[in-house]
Amino acid sequence: MNTKAKILKLFLALFLALFFASCASTPINSGATQQPCEFKFAVWGDTQFDTPAQFDKTLRETELLKPAFVVHTGDMITGYSYDKEKIRSQWARFKKDIEPLSMPFYPAPGNHDVTTTEIEPLYIEAWGEGNLYYSFDHNGSHFIILDTNLNARIDEIPDEEMEWLKNDLEQNKDAINIFLFFHSPLHLDAKFDWQSVHNLLLQYPVRAVFTGHAHIYDHRIMDGIRYFCINTSGAMNNSNHMTGYSHHFIYVTVVGDKTDYAVITEGRILPPEAVPPSEYMRAGSYFQDDATYIIPDTKDGAADIAVNALIKNRTGEIRTFTLLWETDNFDFRFDPLGAKFELRAGTERAVPFKLHIPKGSHNREELPKLKISMPYTNGAGYDTNIVSYHNLFCPPQTKALPLNGKLILDGRLDEAAWQDVPAITRLCLNKRGDLAREETIVKVLYDAENIHIGIKGEEPNPAGLKADAHGALPLVFADDDFEIYLDTKRDLKNFYRLMVNPKGTVFSSGPKGLFTYTFDVKTFIGENYWSAEFRIPYAQIDAQPPKPGTQWGMNIRRARMQTDPAVSEWSRMRGFPAQPQFFGVVNFE
Repeated sequence: MNTKAKILKLFLALFLALFFASCASTPINSGATQQPCEFKFAVWGDTQFDTPAQFDKTLRETELLKPAFVVHTGDMITGYSYDKEKIRSQWARFKKDIEPLSMPFYPAPGNHDVTTTEIEPLYIEAWGEGNLYYSFDHNGSHFIILDTNLNARIDEIPDEEMEWLKNDLEQNKDAINIFLFFHSPLHLDAKFDWQSVHNLLLQYPVRAVFTGHAHIYDHRIMDGIRYFCINTSGAMNNSNHMTGYSHHFIYVTVVGDKTDYAVITEGRILPPEAVPPSEYMRAGSYFQDDATYIIPDTKDGAADIAVNALIKNRTGEIRTFTLLWETDNFDFRFDPLGAKFELRAGTERAVPFKLHIPKGSHNREELPKLKISMPYTNGAGYDTNIVSYHNLFCPPQTKALPLNGKLILDGRLDEAAWQDVPAITRLCLNKRGDLAREETIVKVLYDAENIHIGIKGEEPNPAGLKADAHGALPLVFADDDFEIYLDTKRDLKNFYRLMVNPKGTVFSSGPKGLFTYTFDVKTFIGENYWSAEFRIPYAQIDAQPPKPGTQWGMNIRRARMQTDPAVSEWSRMRGFPAQPQFFGVVNFE
C-alpha cells in the first residue's frame, strides 16, 4: 500500500471515531458516568471465513468505535461438517480472530454454525450452555437472541422456542427498548408465517429486528419496527451498497427510547434508508452476467485473437454502457481499448475487440479484465455506477472419447474401454497452481445415452477416509468426496453438481434444485486408492447426445480430509457458489 493510501485510511479511521464521538455518549471505557439508557452497540452478520481481509477491517473499525457490545446474527464459521475436531478448530480460529475486541460479544447461531445435530453441541461448547436462544439486558433495553436452525430445522422457530419468546417478551414488557437478532430473514421468507410473529412484536416496545443469511443488505420499516438483513463479510457475486450488495455492519445509538442507525460500508457512513427495501432484487437485472473469453495457452508464443463482448440490457429502459479494458501489463494490447454506446430496453449488442496476448504463462488474477459500467440511480435517489467484469481465461481442457466396448458399473475402472482414454491428472490446491500430493485421475467416455466419468484418487491411508454423510440432506461435501460440475450448454450460468463419498452416498443439485435428477454411481476402495464410476443420462441433465466437436463446461473437485487444505480442483473456483465461467472444457471427439 502506498503512502497516500495509508494516510487516507488513517484519516477514515480518525473520522469514524470523531464522528461517533461527536454525536454519541461518552465511550464506555473512559471512566465517565453515562446518562441512563445511553449507549451504542454494533451488529455483524455472516462473517464465516470467506473474506478474511474484510472481516479484519470490520473488526478494526468496530474496535475503533468502541460500542458497548457486538451482536452477531450468525454464520461465524464454515461449518457444514460432521467432523467434531474440524468444527472445534473453526471455533478456535473464530475466537482468536475476535480477540482484539475489548467489548462483550453476543452470538446468534447461523445455519453454518449448527447445521447438523453432530455440531450443534459444539456451538454450546464454544459459547456456553443456554446460548442457542437467550436474552440479556443493557441500560434498560432488552436484547433477544433466537435460533432459526434449532435441531437442524432450517429457517424455523420451533414451537418450544416460540413459547419461550412469548414469555420473554411478556416478562420484559417494561423495557425501554427491545431488539431481536437471529440468522434467517424470516420476514422475507414467503414460506414462513412471519406476520403472526410481527403481530406479537407489535405488542411490545420492539425497535428493530436484525437478520443475515442472504448475503445482501435490506432495510425496511413495518409498522414502526425496523427490519435489517445484513452481510458483514460473506461471499457475494455483486458489490455496490447502493444496489443492496455490500459488506457492512450496523452501528446503533440508543438514547432513552430513541434509536439511531448507521450503516458502515465501503469506507462510508450511510443512513439505513439510503438503500430502499428489495433494492437488491431491482438491481439484479442491471448487472451483466458473468462471462469469460477463452484465450490460447501462450507459454510458447504470443497470440492474436478476436473476442465479441456480448452486452445485454435486461432492464426496461434505455441504458448507456461504457466498456474499458483494464490491465497492469501493457504487453497486452486491445483494439479498440473500449467503447461507449446506448442500448434500448431488452436488447443486446456484440462488441468486437482484437486482442494481442503476449508470450508467457499468465496467472489468472493478472489477466486483463473488461470493465462494463453504467450509471444507476437507486430507489432512494442515490446515484452510483454499476460495474461488472468479463474475464479472460485459459481453461484446462480434456477429451471425451466414444465408448468402445462394455462397462460394468462397479467403480473399479478396470475395463479395457477405460485404458487408453486421455486423463485429467492435475488437480491444484491454490492460486499458485500447487499440485495435490495425492494424484487424482479423471477420464470421460460417452455413448448415445450417457456420459461416463471415472475418477480414481490415490489414497495411502484408506482407513482414514471419512464418509459420515447421512439423512435427508447428506453433506457429502463434508466428507472425502469426488465432485463433478457440468455446464452442458456452456452458458456459463446453469450447471449440474454431482458428489459421492467413499461409501457411495450421493448429493446432487441443478438448476431446478436439490436431488432433481438421477444418475448411477458406484464406488470402490482399494489398497492405496478409492475410485468412483458415474453413469449420467443426458435426459436427466437436459442435454442432447453430444457429437464430435461438442464442448461442455466441466470441473472436478476432490476433498481429502486427511490433508490441509483438503480441496483440490481441476480448474480453480471459489468454494460456494461455484463459478461456471471458470470451469474447464471437455471436448467430445
